[in-house]
Amino acid sequence: MHASPLLRLWSLLVLTLGLILAQESQGQVLVYRLSFEKAGESINYSPYQGGYYIAPVNGGTGTLVLTRSVGGKKYFTYANFGELFVALKENVRKAVLSATAANSVSTTTFFAIGETDDKLDVATRFADETLVATELKGWAVSADSERDLPFSSTNATDIGVAGASILTCKLDQGLTNGAIALGRSVADEVTVLTDELESQGYADGKQTTTGGQSTQGSGQTTGGTTGTR
Repeated sequence: MHASPLLRLWSLLVLTLGLILAQESQGQVLVYRLSFEKAGESINYSPYQGGYYIAPVNGGTGTLVLTRSVGGKKYFTYANFGELFVALKENVRKAVLSATAANSVSTTTFFAIGETDDKLDVATRFADETLVATELKGWAVSADSERDLPFSSTNATDIGVAGASILTCKLDQGLTNGAIALGRSVADEVTVLTDELESQGYADGKQTTTGGQSTQGSGQTTGGTTGTR
């Protein structure tokens, strides 16, 4: 049975609209600068120095870039890691960053929330501006028994990691506006940022594209998302 000309036209229009939306979302990204401040009880734990979270301007899966300078300047890229979204309750709108990395023995959770308190100029077929959060605050919480990497420390008696950090995510207006003006995708902007880090003397410590799970385990010496010793 052949589809009617009207049905074929409708299918073509839906496909075309989907492609347009995909292209527009790829070229509209937010860039948040991350900072970590150690908080509460901990053992064998130090937070990362800083980093970035890059995500589509209207929310969705983003990429995490973390930096550290302990034992040499390195950066770690986690593609397709977590999600940026807007939660609604009546007239209240909150931007939320949520991401979890886990394996069989350890878990690291990133969580931050903030008011959508600013308007950002965008260029889509449906809107000229969108509401964004200029700052999100929350926590980065880690726990790892290190059963899979029992000798990740230079001291064999230092086994197991647990700790938490206050996580602050601030919208970098300059980087965000530049990325939007040049139509960069999340991947494009990550390349720009990591190239800049390398020009500052940072080396690529590890890359994962599995939603944040470490391909080398989650121990501190492999640069997993649990932080650094």
